Amino acid sequence: MRNPFVDAVRAIAVVTVVLGHWLVTALVDTPTGMYIDSPLKHLTQLTPLSWVLQTLGLFFFVGGFAAAHSKTPFLTRLKQLAVPTLLMLGAWAAVLFGLSMRGVDQGTAYNIGFLVTTPLWFLGVYLVLLAMKPLVRKLDEYSWGVLVPVLLVLVLPYAVWWAAWQLGYSLARKKIPGPPLLVLGVIGYAMLTHFGGYPTAAVGIPGAAVSNLNPPNYATLALAFAQIGLVLTIAPALTRLGTKKPVQWLNKRALGIFLAHQSALITVVLALPWLRLPPDHPGWVWQRLLWLPVCAAVTWGWLLALRARAPRRAAPPREESVPVPASAERTPAP
Repeated sequence: MRNPFVDAVRAIAVVTVVLGHWLVTALVDTPTGMYIDSPLKHLTQLTPLSWVLQTLGLFFFVGGFAAAHSKTPFLTRLKQLAVPTLLMLGAWAAVLFGLSMRGVDQGTAYNIGFLVTTPLWFLGVYLVLLAMKPLVRKLDEYSWGVLVPVLLVLVLPYAVWWAAWQLGYSLARKKIPGPPLLVLGVIGYAMLTHFGGYPTAAVGIPGAAVSNLNPPNYATLALAFAQIGLVLTIAPALTRLGTKKPVQWLNKRALGIFLAHQSALITVVLALPWLRLPPDHPGWVWQRLLWLPVCAAVTWGWLLALRARAPRRAAPPREESVPVPASAERTPAP
């Protein structure tokens, strides 16, 4: 039996991450080659969209919940992730080799390869956290367990995602209050970006000296906590949403969509020269929005080509009820 609340959060995370990449990633054509740009660099009024579309914290949150219930051996999960990833990388290696044979400059080939491979860091962190299950389980026995990765962010920035994972793991066992996390995250993000020197945008901007994703930082953690707090606060509505067929469809293909969506965008942009214009005016955004259905269709084509399917997750024990946040039930269940 699947958990409709977690399925809804996972579907939201998939859709927002895909839309985020499709709307802020620009490959611009020039006489000397193609370079990477972003509308966030030129249209600062779009910055608030990054707070909504950067939902990696939710991805790791639901990953921790799934890991708490999963009985799939680590090597099996590794194979489930590695096979479609290697297929995709092999396909792009062939494409880049063909482009180089046709005289495409090295800078352009590098930028295309960078865009293809950059999102894949997620899988590496995901696998590390899966391998850390004994430690995550041990920390979950203590109410202060999530503070360990929170403090580690000082010296290990990627512990941001461990903190979100730890919260998801805890949700499988007890209620977590949503509103306090939401308020803490919103205030923390506002304070860190206004007074702490962190960028306002939740994603990296080409040419910027500092990014909130490369590497992640406490502003990234604050945003993740705010988003996790929000979904916990509106859990009843998300639980209803999680029973809908589109959500179930997305959950079955979450891994494949994540792997293929960036490749689909690059495929479309390389095929259509008019999509390789500088993203320095609102018309660029509207044009990209109009072409999103084509990107979605090409994503489906990549899915079929890679035969990618999301790794199956073991169903939670039947005696486990759908988790309701402590905002609805104030007394956490041990």
